[in-house]
Parts: sequence; structure tokens; C-alpha cells
Amino acid sequence: MEQIIEFPDVLELVEQHKLPKEIYAPDRTLLFLPYEPTIKSPLIANRKKWKLFANYSLTNDYEVVQINTTGQLIRIKEDPDIDEMMGYVRKEHPGATVEEVISFALESTVEQTGEFKDDDEFGAYALTLYLMLAYLIHYGVLILVKD
Repeated sequence: MEQIIEFPDVLELVEQHKLPKEIYAPDRTLLFLPYEPTIKSPLIANRKKWKLFANYSLTNDYEVVQINTTGQLIRIKEDPDIDEMMGYVRKEHPGATVEEVISFALESTVEQTGEFKDDDEFGAYALTLYLMLAYLIHYGVLILVKD
């Protein structure tokens, strides 16, 4: 059986302060700088220009996807935010900008749970979504296309 790579629990990485200083796409494009001001992260700075496409196929195991370009298997434990972003890019809007994907996830969360209590909670949640998206790109699940 082929080796299965475990997709990290991003919230756990944040809580344990185990994020890397830099997160890169497979093509070595710098995506995210978790410990710098958010606007310095290229994924955020280019959120209106960069587009996303799905690069995975579903397998018989609902937690495991196969990366189309490499054949690698990735286990992504169930997470509603990650599932939503992956599904949006794959089924609803291939070629969506980073901003469109994040906005979709934020709107969906508000619909399901109600408004955020304040701007700090909103900002922390949005930042977590950007981190999750950076990891989806890093692992090749989503392909980033720069304009």
C-alpha cells in the first residue's frame, strides 16, 4: 500500500505554536508568513489576483484524497472549513480567487453559527482560514495560479 501523508490539524499547530516561519507552495512560491504582519503574506496580499483549482480525486476512503499531479495520497481528517473550501473550488467555482474562497467560507460560517462577537474573533477566524488554505496549497490539494 502506498504511503499516506497526514494533513496537519492547523488549529493544533496554532495552539501549540508549531507553525513554520514560512509556508510554500509545491513550486516554492511563498504563501504565508505566520509570524509577520498579515499583509506581508503573499496569499493575503494577492488574494484578489491569485486563483485556485482543485488538484485531487476522491478515493474510497472519504478522509483520503489522491493528488492528481503526483499520485500522492493525503489523509485530511474531517474539518468543515477545509471540506467547504475544497468543495467550493472543486464543484462550485473552479478558478475562484483566494478572496472568493475565504469569503465563501466566512459567509457559510455566519449562516451556520451567527455573527462573530467582535472584530477580533472575525480576524482570528479569517486568519485561520487563510492558514488552512495555505496548507491545502502546500500539500498540492489545491493548485495556485498567479495572474
